[in-house]
Amino acid sequence: MRILVTGGAGFLGSHLVDALVARGDEIVVLDDLSRGDESQVNPGAKFIQGDVRSFSDWKKACEDFNPDVIHHLAAINGTRRFHKEADLVVDVNVNGTRMSLRAAKKYKATLIFYSSPEAFGEQENMPLRNESTSVFTPAHLHQRHSYGASKHIGELLCQFESRKGLDVRIVRPCNVYGPRLRGDDNGQVVSMMMESNPIVVHGDGLQTRSLTWIYDVIEGLLKVNDSSNLSGKAFNLGSNQEISMVDLATIIGELRGVEIVHGESNHGDSKRRLPDISMNDEIDWHAKTSLEDGLAQLL
Repeated sequence: MRILVTGGAGFLGSHLVDALVARGDEIVVLDDLSRGDESQVNPGAKFIQGDVRSFSDWKKACEDFNPDVIHHLAAINGTRRFHKEADLVVDVNVNGTRMSLRAAKKYKATLIFYSSPEAFGEQENMPLRNESTSVFTPAHLHQRHSYGASKHIGELLCQFESRKGLDVRIVRPCNVYGPRLRGDDNGQVVSMMMESNPIVVHGDGLQTRSLTWIYDVIEGLLKVNDSSNLSGKAFNLGSNQEISMVDLATIIGELRGVEIVHGESNHGDSKRRLPDISMNDEIDWHAKTSLEDGLAQLL
C-alpha cells in the first residue's frame, strides 16, 4: 500500500511510519520540521520537506506517488502556543486540512484526519462522545481554543467531503505518551514531568486526563487504515483509565526522586477529559497498556 504521512517526522507520525514500513508499505513523509526531526524519519520512507498549506508541496509528495491513503497529522501543537500563536495555529491547522482534502480528491486517496479531544473544548459532560457538543468560551478571554476550534473545523470539513463521497476517517488520539514525546515548554504533560526538575503542576492539579500508550494507539491507527466502510466515522483512540495531574506528578516524582511544585493554570484547561471508547468495537481495538506499565517502560 502507498501511504503519505504528513507530520511524519514528529512524535506520533514517526512511530506510525515505523509501523507502516515494518509491514512493507511504501511511505512518503511530508513535514516542515518545525517540530519534528528528520532523524526520526524511518530510513525506509522517502522524506520531503514542505508546508502542508502549500498545494505545490503536496504535489511534490503525491505527483509520482499516487497514495492510496493519506494520514494527515501535521498541525501546530503545544498547549502554550494555542494562546500565544493563535493566528498560526488556525492558519496551519485549517488550511493544511483543506489542502489534505484537496489532495485526497485529486489523487483518489482515503484520508485519515487526526483530530483531538480538544475539538470538544470545555465540554464538562463525560465521557466525550461523537454526539457531544463542542463548548468554547468567549474568544476575548483567551485564545487557547484556537487549536480545539481548528480541529472542530477540520472535522466539519471532513464530514462535508464524506457526504460528497470522499472516503474520510477521523481519529482523535487521546493524550498519547511514549518515546520521542517532547518535554520542552511546548511539549506534552508526561514528557514535561519526565524531564523537568522540579515537576510543575498547573493550578491545583485536579484536572484529569486519560493517558494512552503510543504503541496501543499505533495498533488502532493501523486498524483504521485497513478497515472498510469507515467513511465519516470518528474514533477516540484512548484509554478510559482517568488520572488527575497531581496524582500523575506524584507517581512520576516518586519514580524520578524529584520534588513537585504548583504553577499557574493554563488558559482554558478542561477539568476532565475522558473519552467514550465504545465506537472502537467497530475496529476491534481497545487500549491494553495500563498507565503504570507505560510509565515503567518509558523510564
